[in-house]
Amino acid sequence: MSEYWSGSITFTGLNTGTDWDAIIEAQMAVEEYRYNSMLAAQSDYEARLAAVQDLETQMTTLYQTLQSYSDVSDFLAKGATSSDETCVTVTAGNDAEEGSHTVVVNQLAKNDIWSSDDGYASTDTVITDTDQTFSFTYGDQTYTIDVPGGATLSEFASLINNASGNNDDVRAGIINEGSAYHLQIRGMDLGADNTVTINDTGFDAMGPDAFTNTQKAQNAQIKVDGFPAAADEWIERSTNTIDDVIDGVTLQLKKATGSDGVNVDVTLDSDAMVEAIETVVESINTILQLLMDLRDQGTVSSSVSTATASDDEDDEDDDSTAASVLASNYGIKLVQSSLKSILSTKGLGFSYYNATDGTGDLFTSLSTIGISTDADEDSETFGLLVIDYDELEAAIKKDPQAVAELLSADVAGSTDSGDFSFDSAISGTTRAGEYDVSYTIENGKITSAYINGNAASISGWTITGASGKDEQGLAISVDNTEDGAYTGAVYLKQGKIGQLVDTLEDMTSSEGTLQIMENSFQDILDQYSQSISREEQRLDLVESRLRTRYSNLETLLTSYDNLSSTIDSLLASLDSD
Repeated sequence: MSEYWSGSITFTGLNTGTDWDAIIEAQMAVEEYRYNSMLAAQSDYEARLAAVQDLETQMTTLYQTLQSYSDVSDFLAKGATSSDETCVTVTAGNDAEEGSHTVVVNQLAKNDIWSSDDGYASTDTVITDTDQTFSFTYGDQTYTIDVPGGATLSEFASLINNASGNNDDVRAGIINEGSAYHLQIRGMDLGADNTVTINDTGFDAMGPDAFTNTQKAQNAQIKVDGFPAAADEWIERSTNTIDDVIDGVTLQLKKATGSDGVNVDVTLDSDAMVEAIETVVESINTILQLLMDLRDQGTVSSSVSTATASDDEDDEDDDSTAASVLASNYGIKLVQSSLKSILSTKGLGFSYYNATDGTGDLFTSLSTIGISTDADEDSETFGLLVIDYDELEAAIKKDPQAVAELLSADVAGSTDSGDFSFDSAISGTTRAGEYDVSYTIENGKITSAYINGNAASISGWTITGASGKDEQGLAISVDNTEDGAYTGAVYLKQGKIGQLVDTLEDMTSSEGTLQIMENSFQDILDQYSQSISREEQRLDLVESRLRTRYSNLETLLTSYDNLSSTIDSLLASLDSD
């Protein structure tokens, strides 16, 4: 039975026996060439956009990691030890200074504790037959509790613990001495100011005379490095965890020491410093590897052609690899070049070390502390940062502060002159680098001053960089006030991590390189989407016309065939007559 086309319905096996569908499909295949090219291009740009978005995600992750190491102290991890940890334990933050200290502990901070003198046979013993009132004061807060007649010892303790406003400031408990139960009331905070006072309300069984102050609230008392010097004077704190006496060091007091105290030593934890540097290097290498992958041009074997290789051919014989979708992209090349430049050049504001007079910076680039880019093309780490641990550990041993500054210095300033000194700069505003300074002093005051050739502002003996210039916020102090003309340079250092952070921030910003690439690819995809839609409409129209044309042709041929049959029938009839 014949099937005719109508709307989206196809027709095959018609009266003429012609496969019109095959003919239409062949013609449409020719018509769809441009459409298929558009789809392939769209897919290509979708892959490019996804690759850039993945790169942006990875760069944002690197940015966040580097932010965790953006301060010099982040690399200067410190370790601390105590000569007697039964008396004092110690921890040190990265901002602690290396050195030794003597700590004498006179007494620990304690909380206030009161215990009832009278014992009770059990916790269920009734402490009063009549209604009573119990009151106590803690710090500057007074609590008053109604005690009903018939209340037991345990119920009385609960009334104290649940008193309105008592948020675990004071806790009541019961102690079993073996033959009797005693009520205990404890202030929960340490320190001499946190005392508990039991007030007289006429409740004799639980009045002030019925309790003994078994532990008095007191402050911790210590001396550090012999201070305070007077024998009866002490540094006092209301806690046994003291972190505000020695900068960056936390002391945990355990018990009193003898008069000789304990020795506390703070040292650089070089292993932790190396581990921090490893973390940074590994994070950077993640981006370097991704960039190399994105720029991979690929290789194609001369022995295998994708156009002729059979489906059942051994895959191992095909050593072809497709080029990355961004292999020739200029934006990726720019990103890669910018990062490589930071990693291989002298740090901003750093000056080469002069061994003769000891001026300048010991370490000025990553390679000077043993971190370099692997240039061996046969190496698994080709193009990535590698660490020479011998060089790195030698640099840390020589000057850990200088190593940390190379990595994370932030507007750290110095000068090459004995006539003026670096005063201050504004992080995020003043740009790192080397600045030429010149000024003139006449009649005991500065009459003119320039930084990098730009007129600077003058206030007394302070010179400040001009607003809107790279040196904005840079302030220097004139030390030699004699009349004369003076010149020199200011070095404002920014570590490699700061440079990377700024670059990553620029590249991933709404106006950065990656966003420009994303916008460009998205614009192209939008155009392809519109073009593909129009082409789909055109192809639908072409197919509709073809099907109408061949349907009409089928109808015409069928009528001819019917006419031929009629004629043949008539001729046959004439012959029979």
